[in-house]
Amino acid sequence: MSALLGLALALKLLASFEVPQGLAVDGAPFGGISGLDYDRRTGEWLMISDDRSDKAPARVFVGRLDARGLTVTRQVPLRREDGSTFPSTVSPAGERVDAETLRIDPRGGDLLWTTEGDAARGFDPALRWVDRQGAAKGAVPTPFRFSHGARPNLTFEGLSFSPEGRWLWLSMEAPLAQDGPVSSVAEGGLTRITRLDRQGKVAAQYAYRLDPIQAAPVRRGDNGISEILALDDHRLLVLERSGVEGAAGRFAYHCRLYVVDVRGAPDVAGRERLDDSVRPLRKKLLVNFDRLANVPTSNLEAMAFGPSRDGRRTLVLMSDDNFDPAAPTHVLMFSLGVAR
Repeated sequence: MSALLGLALALKLLASFEVPQGLAVDGAPFGGISGLDYDRRTGEWLMISDDRSDKAPARVFVGRLDARGLTVTRQVPLRREDGSTFPSTVSPAGERVDAETLRIDPRGGDLLWTTEGDAARGFDPALRWVDRQGAAKGAVPTPFRFSHGARPNLTFEGLSFSPEGRWLWLSMEAPLAQDGPVSSVAEGGLTRITRLDRQGKVAAQYAYRLDPIQAAPVRRGDNGISEILALDDHRLLVLERSGVEGAAGRFAYHCRLYVVDVRGAPDVAGRERLDDSVRPLRKKLLVNFDRLANVPTSNLEAMAFGPSRDGRRTLVLMSDDNFDPAAPTHVLMFSLGVAR
């Protein structure tokens, strides 16, 4: 049991399983899952892959998921304004899209997804609308500050609608360049969590202190926000993930789930830079995934609420396997109770 500012959360593990490897739909290999959401109208799960169109065009998988396993039924290619799919990384031109998260619009059912951008070719991080067939339906304008100082591959990693769909919550994986250094083993960096209206106007913005990298890397290491999820209009679940590269070149992952409440926190939207004078959001640890008994650690990047069970929400997390045969996609399913 964990409590934060009058909110009590009880989390119980219901299931933990691996998705069978070698799964493909319409010739598109399943994997690289970096975001997912549940469609309450159809009972389907939507899962976005961060494959940069190298194994198949950038895409969303659709399927059924319960405590017994995952069944993938189809895949939907994401399309550009002209109706074409996104080019691969070896293409000499065009945006090499890097999809990281998606949400189903609670007001209309369309999909909103993020890409971390393609700075080398002049494409900013972006939030894009598509219909259920993957056809482009416009974009949410990228807030100015995020098109200046965003570090490549450390941008729009977390996204959530407020429960009724009025607001969008957007999180940066790591600090903007002007907000200071990324997390190190000694200290966590300062990143931003932003509330936007549906037209992309910044309504409020909050500083979030990341954890330090959770272990000393032999080669590379990082720590950042990999997903967020709104509990209500002012409380968010925040998923942090550390990747630590060992001597053999393989990464070990260390993930933690926090809850934050933005009420009373200072709005930093007007601040060009973040520093130690800023008071970050208070956060309370809900789960350290390293400490879950009989559950292997994995690269958790996707998180969404599923159907309710006996008055309690179902919370599902899914890992990004990076298309690594030695690291299958892992699914965790929890029951989440909220007592007020």
